[in-house]
Parts: sequence; C-alpha cells; structure tokens
Amino acid sequence: MSHITLTVSAIAAMAGLALAFPAASTSYIDWKTYKATGVNLGGWLVQESTIDTAWWTANCGTAPDEWTCCARLGAQCGPVLTRRYATWITTSDIDTLAANNVTILRIPTTYAAWVKVPGSQLYSGDQASYLKNIATYAISKYNMHIILDIHSLPGGVNGMPFGEREGAFGWFQNATALSYSYQAVSAAITFIQAGFPSHFTLEPINEPVDNRDITAFGSPYALSDNNATYVANYIKGVLSHVQAVNPSIPVMFQDGFKGEAYFSPSFPATANLVFDIHNYYFAGRGADSATAEKLICSDAKASAGDGKFPTFVGEWSIQTELDNLYASRKKLLNTGLHAFSKYTHGSAYWTAKFTGTAVVAGQGTQADYWNFEKFISLGLVDAPSGAAYCP
Repeated sequence: MSHITLTVSAIAAMAGLALAFPAASTSYIDWKTYKATGVNLGGWLVQESTIDTAWWTANCGTAPDEWTCCARLGAQCGPVLTRRYATWITTSDIDTLAANNVTILRIPTTYAAWVKVPGSQLYSGDQASYLKNIATYAISKYNMHIILDIHSLPGGVNGMPFGEREGAFGWFQNATALSYSYQAVSAAITFIQAGFPSHFTLEPINEPVDNRDITAFGSPYALSDNNATYVANYIKGVLSHVQAVNPSIPVMFQDGFKGEAYFSPSFPATANLVFDIHNYYFAGRGADSATAEKLICSDAKASAGDGKFPTFVGEWSIQTELDNLYASRKKLLNTGLHAFSKYTHGSAYWTAKFTGTAVVAGQGTQADYWNFEKFISLGLVDAPSGAAYCP
C-alpha cells in the first residue's frame, strides 16, 4: 500500500503542471451519441516484440515479452524504457494524427504504471508523467479524447506477451491479483481526475481470455462462461470505484471476443459503460486482401451488438491472413474507417506507428499494413471512400 500512496502523491503533484494549460472542460462525452475515429499508441507504454523490430532486437534480444526483457535488463530496464517513453510517441505524432482527423487516442499501459506488484518484472516508473504530457497536449491543443487502457493485469489475463507475460493466465479466480487490479484502477482514476477528467474513458482490462488453445483466440470461445462471469463482476467493481469518485467518467469493457450482447444483461441500462470490440483479419479467418472488405463490413454490423450499450472498435488492422496486396490497402483501410463509424461509435486503428519487419503472406512486411502514420504519408486515408464497399 505504501507504493500506492507514493504513486498517487506523485500524480497529484504532477497535477500542478495543469496550471500552465487551459482549465479542464466540464463537458463530458456521452458514448451513446459520441463518435470518434482514432488510433492506438501501441509500443509506447507497453512493449511488444512485433511493433518495432529494431528497438526490440537491440534492447530485448530474444525475449518473448516485456516481462522477460526487463528481467534480463535488470537495473537497466528503467533507463531503457524511459528513453522509449520519451522518443516513440512525441507531440509531433499528435500533430500528424490530428491533421488527419484523428479525434481519439487509445493508450495502452501496463498495470505496473499504476501499482507495484511484488515479484512482477514489469517496470513501475514514470509512465504517468509521459502519459500526462502527451494527453495534455492532445486535449488542450486538439480537444482529443483519451481511452486510458490498462492493457495487462497481475498474473496474466490472456497468456499473451501483452497480457503480462507469455503463457500466464493467473489473473482469473485470483483474489490477490484482483486486489492489485483494483489498486491500479484507483490510481488510474486519481490520475484522470487530477487533469482533464471530461476527456478520459477508463478501460480496465484488455482481451480477457482463458482458453489455452491459441486457435480460439479472437473468437467467442476464447473466454469461458465461468470466467466471463468473473470478468463481468470485475467490471461491476470498476464501475463502483469510478462512481465513488466521478460517475461522469465512462468505463470501457473489452469483451473478450464475446460481444456486447453476451454481457449486456449483466448490467443496468443506466451504467456509464461502452464496449470495446476487436476485429482482426490476419489469422484464423481465411481473409485475403482482395475480398476482406466484405468481412470488415459484416464485422461492423455485428459489432453493434443488441443496442443496449454503445460499442467502439478499439483495435483493428488491415493485414489479412492470405495474399496481402499494397493496392488493396486504401480500400480496406477506408472500408473499416467508414463502416466502424457508421455501425458502431467509431474505431481506433492498431496502431499509430509500426515498424515491424516480419514478412506477411503476399507483398511486404507487417509495417506496410499496421502503421497508420505510413498510411497518412502515402495519402491512403479517405474514410468517405469506404462507403462504396459498405453501404
């Protein structure tokens, strides 16, 4: 608990920086009417081996995840990651994104940004200060909205490298991990409340999955009914935590690939809740770039759920499982931008920057299909043109 006190105190002290910026707006968004188009700031406050191959190779070598990378770096983990936080995303990135109609940023963080968990190898340092600087700039200059995403949880929430560490599913049915998760939530709420609370949505979990069969990942079978109930109860607890501080801050619930309609009966219609749906095409669906616009369109319609709660496509990309073609990128990108805005409350592309060199099926590398800023530089972003493929 002493670390939590220090973390919150540090955040409270940083709130003094807000004196140099305009007063926080008192106009909160209502996700039932709000729509936004944006990007994730992946590879910034959460590291993944695929996003920036050169950086990962230089600093993490063969480590499969950030946990192992930090364990191997030892005392150098903090300095290495701090340099990363200072350089991967800067205000110039925000300028570029804003100039191309980006109005929302989904920002993944590890739980270690908010709580120090005994035995965890994830770095607990100055993530909040870098997050504050970028968020404050995006909000004060461009009126952007921020989704603060706690992308991992103690014990591991999905067995993936970004869920805490590879092969770890220990968050489920774990009272200790749950307690630390709520401590992370409380610290994140304090951070939000200290600055521009009207410009934040809190997302306290990402892709909860307990099925160890990787082929089920991304499908409704990825999360068992038993642990879906556990996750729903966690979200109810988060709603209570937020309600106690500021009920106007929305909570975003990443659905574990089960869909809004599966969970909607578990919550009252009055809950300040929005569901996060993730749609991908690079594995398990037989998608090819010549025809994937049909899948994107059908996904957009399905992502709307039963209408009880608003939905938002918090992650998606245009890499397909088969036959990726440079010439198909504009069509697929703009089909998604248009369709997800039309049938849900918008989307956040994964991700703003991506320089990974893994070869894809067809033409090019992953960087050619996952890097939104590259799409901007190539002149591919034209959301209205997507209406031709998803009326």
